[in-house]
Amino acid sequence: MPDAMAELGFVDVGEFWAPWCVAVHGDEIASIAFTVGVGPASAEVGVATVPALRGRGLASAATAEWASLPAHTGRTLFYGAATTNVSSQRVAQRLGLRPIGATWAIT
Repeated sequence: MPDAMAELGFVDVGEFWAPWCVAVHGDEIASIAFTVGVGPASAEVGVATVPALRGRGLASAATAEWASLPAHTGRTLFYGAATTNVSSQRVAQRLGLRPIGATWAIT
């Protein structure tokens, strides 16, 4: 596991469900977009970006490439952004995504 990803809490590459895409800065992984949920007709992306490299459009780039992969042909793709996660909301805005609903949880 690259140091930058380990610092984000990832233990091994098995945590990145295929397919996935990375954005690099120099020769280091800066951001990774990976599948976090998949169904017969849909897939959801999760994104992690190295804190020191946030705000540079790297998460948006990795997510856009993830969405263009042949494995997603014909699938409805989802990107979730918590109302408290402003960085994630900016990624959605950069990609021109539109909100389609809210998730509620009772704990």
